[in-house]
Amino acid sequence: MTRFFVRTLWPQKTESCHGCLTGIIGLCYNEFMKITMQPAISLDGYIALPGGDSSSWVNPADEERYNQEVERCGCVLVGRTTYQEYKDGFDSYKNVTIFVCTNNEAYTDTDTVKYVKGNASEIIDSIKNNYDFSELVVCGGGEVNGMLAEASLIDELVVSIQPVVLGQGIPLFGSFKPALKLKLISVNQDIEGVTQNHYQVIK
Repeated sequence: MTRFFVRTLWPQKTESCHGCLTGIIGLCYNEFMKITMQPAISLDGYIALPGGDSSSWVNPADEERYNQEVERCGCVLVGRTTYQEYKDGFDSYKNVTIFVCTNNEAYTDTDTVKYVKGNASEIIDSIKNNYDFSELVVCGGGEVNGMLAEASLIDELVVSIQPVVLGQGIPLFGSFKPALKLKLISVNQDIEGVTQNHYQVIK
């Protein structure tokens, strides 16, 4: 069960967080939501080709493993460009809330797609303030990855290294250059040719 940090102290039966009863006036803040980045990456450090193709070179079994993780967590954070490029795939998820980063006011929320804006901290606070997910999967692209990593908001990094050298493309953290100290949790080689390294980000 998700635990919450509540910002105010006067007791009153108040409903927020999609039906979570806080029993206290104010917003329900999900302090303990884990933020996990789970990219597929080439051996030379790219998450997509220059035109944005981030799937044709990825092992289908690894892609399916990632999709299962998203459905297990129930939510994913993605940049607008990545969402629009792979909209059919995102919309095919079952019971998954898709948070799309954009500062364009023209977009309207749907039942499953929620548009979030602001800097990295504002985006994450908006999700924590209004939803009770225990884990958020970060899908990219590179600029979203880099923005969150530079703000020290990533808790775990699960990198699936594909057996391919792309030569050029979009780096894992886009134009950002975050410095992260990592602790290796596990190495998984269940899928032939793919090495998945699971790291905890040391803060």
